[in-house]
Amino acid sequence: MRRLLSVRGVPILARLLCLSFPLFLFLACAAAQDTSAALPEHANTSDRFQYYLQRTYSWQKMSWLAADTGIDQLLHESEWGRGMGGYGCHYASGFGRRLINNSVEFGAILVLRQDTRFRPSHRTGLFPRLHYAVSHAFLATSERGKIQPAYARFAGITGGALIAPAWHSHPLSASGFGQDLAFSALDQVQNSLLTEFSPDMQRVGRTIRKKLFSK
Repeated sequence: MRRLLSVRGVPILARLLCLSFPLFLFLACAAAQDTSAALPEHANTSDRFQYYLQRTYSWQKMSWLAADTGIDQLLHESEWGRGMGGYGCHYASGFGRRLINNSVEFGAILVLRQDTRFRPSHRTGLFPRLHYAVSHAFLATSERGKIQPAYARFAGITGGALIAPAWHSHPLSASGFGQDLAFSALDQVQNSLLTEFSPDMQRVGRTIRKKLFSK
């Protein structure tokens, strides 16, 4: 929800967002030293490619993007205007950015031999799980099973921030580049949180549905 967090006219917030990207990088480097987490299973090239397809083209991801774009359109007028035409351009812009981010990340994964898949922690307690989800949004597993910063993910985020302005009305600038990095980093945190807490949300949804249909 990039537009919801618009920083136009709020320079202090803009600076904070630009500073958040190196902060996330620092958290990833610090969390990579945590050896208490269980090492995930080894991933081969096929596993990495299937993960790329799932997080780029799956109906769940496309539906989430459609809902996210719809909320942005309702609350803010995009540079393409309102109406179905504006919504379609806004949706295409969001998908294009995702396609760039994920494709650059996938290429870097093949070169660096990293496994950047999000995984649930299987921990108990809200704060331990929140800490795990936020820090592991920027962690990957090397070919030798070592936890390390997700350099491939940082490459994808950077690629999207550099290329996406090509179809926007505003040109690439240092401030815009920094804000794009920060927003993309927040998107990764959102994805990690959804991976961690989606099973709980699904259980709550099933419980509510049973209660409603049992009456």
